[in-house]
Amino acid sequence: MKNILPIAASCLLAGGAIGYIAGNSGSNSEKNESADAKSKPAASGSSRTSSGSGASGGGNSKERKPKTYEEVAATPGQTARLQALVDLYSGLGSDEFAGEAEKLDNLPFNERILSAYILFAAWAEVSPYEAFDHANSKMGRTGMFVKPTILQSWAATDPKAASRYYESNKSEFAMMGMMGGGRGGSSGAGTISAEWAKQDPEGALAWAKTLEGRDQEQATMKALSQIATTDPERAAGLTMGLEGDSLSSANSSIASEWAKKDWNATEAFVKGLPVDQQGDALGAAVRSLASENPTLAATKALEIPEGNARDEAVESVAEAMARENPADAAKWVVANGTEKAQKDAMRDVMGSWVNQDAAAAKTWAVEQPEGAVRDAAVSSYVMSDSKGNPQENIKLAETITDEGSRGWAIGMTTMRWMGEDSEAATEYIQSSDVIDDRMKDRILRRGEGGGRPPGR
Repeated sequence: MKNILPIAASCLLAGGAIGYIAGNSGSNSEKNESADAKSKPAASGSSRTSSGSGASGGGNSKERKPKTYEEVAATPGQTARLQALVDLYSGLGSDEFAGEAEKLDNLPFNERILSAYILFAAWAEVSPYEAFDHANSKMGRTGMFVKPTILQSWAATDPKAASRYYESNKSEFAMMGMMGGGRGGSSGAGTISAEWAKQDPEGALAWAKTLEGRDQEQATMKALSQIATTDPERAAGLTMGLEGDSLSSANSSIASEWAKKDWNATEAFVKGLPVDQQGDALGAAVRSLASENPTLAATKALEIPEGNARDEAVESVAEAMARENPADAAKWVVANGTEKAQKDAMRDVMGSWVNQDAAAAKTWAVEQPEGAVRDAAVSSYVMSDSKGNPQENIKLAETITDEGSRGWAIGMTTMRWMGEDSEAATEYIQSSDVIDDRMKDRILRRGEGGGRPPGR
């Protein structure tokens, strides 16, 4: 049971929880590809050990474990409540999970999110086939948001069994790589490999080599990344036989981990790579270095060839610099970033700056010459300044030249204004000649609780 809490947290951060907020959408139209799953016994490695939170010999053994969710909800303290939730679900028998899963729909959705991930992580440790069967047959489309949790929890206890299920039911996990967003998104193969490598790095790599395409790339990269967290030099020596995207991804992952330990060794490693892979690897290394040494990272970012790797490194450096000195970060980005990097970096720079000195952040943003950078800076300022005067911020947002950014900034600021003075905010929207009728309608509907956020 020890692995449930980090699994739940990682899934929430990855954004899968967003889908579960939508609630149970009814029966699933997909065909369950593991029709015989119900008849299969749980994998031998999926039973719980006695060392988890449900262990009888733990430090809380004298305390009575909760028997209902109501008891969990009544527990004082957030961390104590979280532990109580783990205790509740860790004490369930294999025939009790389905009933608890059905109760989730009755919870407030913010409580439903965390409960769902802890419940399904616990279920996967006891009976992963039944957990998958429930997600496939009882949860409709929202089942796909808990299946990554089931897969990860299963892989954390029995990666070989999890890998066999994955290879026989790949279509169930087709959306996994899209739900994490950006570089953090991981395929089902990557999820299994990352857990496998924590227990048996060589076994994880051997399995990765049996895969093809993106699965092979993700599984190899995740395994080597895990090895690199403790021994990057060893990980570098295990890339032999890889080629193409698999080799490039692995090298970037190793460089990222190595940079946290020894920058000089990292640079030597990057310089020894094929020329066409050095830019991506150096970019990954600089992004890691930025959080520890933004000054050095700022210098090294400019050594990366122009392209996405450099833009992403510039953004990471600017974000790290802004925590200490946002004015210097903004100046550095404007002097060294491409327009794309400048626009993207402004979100983090202005966010930090507003928290530290909102007046200075506003002055800098307003003084920028008209264009993409000013638009990004003003938009980010307005969105970050939650304590400022909404009327003044709306006037500032009206100077944004990009229509989409302007609508988003005005819409979100007006939403905040509605919470303070709905009559004045509504009057502004209806009389404004800066936003069109369609946008006005979207903002007003959003203010009444309907529709998507305005401007997107």
